[in-house]
Amino acid sequence: MQKNISNKLTAVTIGDIKGIGIQILIKVWKRKKIRDFVLFTNYELFNKYILKNRISIKIFRSSIINNKITFQKNSFNIIDIPAENYNQNTYNSLLESYKLVKKKLFIGLVTLPINKKKINTLNSKFIDQTTLFTKKDGKEISNMIFAYNNTYFVPLTIHIELKKVSRELKQTDKYFKKILSLNQTIIRDFGIKRPKFIMAGINPHCGENGIISQEDDFLLKPIIRRLKKLKINIDGPISPDAIVNKKNLKKYNCFIFTYHDQALIPFKIISNYAGVNYTSGLDIIRVSPDHGTAYDLVGKKNKSSLGVINSFKLVKKIASNRNKYDKAQKITRSKFSN
Repeated sequence: MQKNISNKLTAVTIGDIKGIGIQILIKVWKRKKIRDFVLFTNYELFNKYILKNRISIKIFRSSIINNKITFQKNSFNIIDIPAENYNQNTYNSLLESYKLVKKKLFIGLVTLPINKKKINTLNSKFIDQTTLFTKKDGKEISNMIFAYNNTYFVPLTIHIELKKVSRELKQTDKYFKKILSLNQTIIRDFGIKRPKFIMAGINPHCGENGIISQEDDFLLKPIIRRLKKLKINIDGPISPDAIVNKKNLKKYNCFIFTYHDQALIPFKIISNYAGVNYTSGLDIIRVSPDHGTAYDLVGKKNKSSLGVINSFKLVKKIASNRNKYDKAQKITRSKFSN
């Protein structure tokens, strides 16, 4: 039966259709683990894909009627978008889904993994989805947050060359503001009233008291001091090789790292590819499974679906937490105004 559903559905992008993301999505849909979503893809290209791979699913083309999404409960719902090839399909899926999520026709957006190089051939300025959505949302500051089991790993710099990290971190005011934004995200989106942060240094052993480098002293310590003055519970800088351990995982909510791989290596070991990448600081809720396109696993059995399942769970968790927080803030403002 076809019906209108408002603010209960999650938008999903097609990602790289040759990757593992869409395989997992279809698998969890067929097993009825996740049903409340609409996939953004070109119908002809998607139909070609399922025929080639001999996938049996009933497709329903959703549409917008009276500012609501039409949805068929027992069908695989898609919104047909324009695209001439698979790369265009991936990129246009990001753009078209964002528009409707921004209009609040969906509670959030799950983006299936993409191949950045393929998108860069269409848009030479494209670096990553985090940067794309931050710009689309008109925000100057966002954070790439990796979430797993109520623990959060955050790289301050993301997709830049390693040799540029120290130069980038010289913008101490920018990264002070990023951590302030991160603190607010942990409170509002993840429901932790007083989050505990720990920050890794840049160099081995945080520069070994100047023997290796003094960067950690003059780049990171001033930021941490400013944050402590604002009563933010943060420790560091800690030697990067010693920051992630059982004791710290129990003590701290959020681990802050200075660059991408410094965060992702321990995170992927801990989460075993069941983690979620979340872009904070936006008006919309955007998440993505952290397992990548995984071309080498396409067509093979025993593929973990937890990254995709956890992405949907996180969208709902953040939406619920935001709603509770915003209501509480509204009540507080009302009391003070009276």
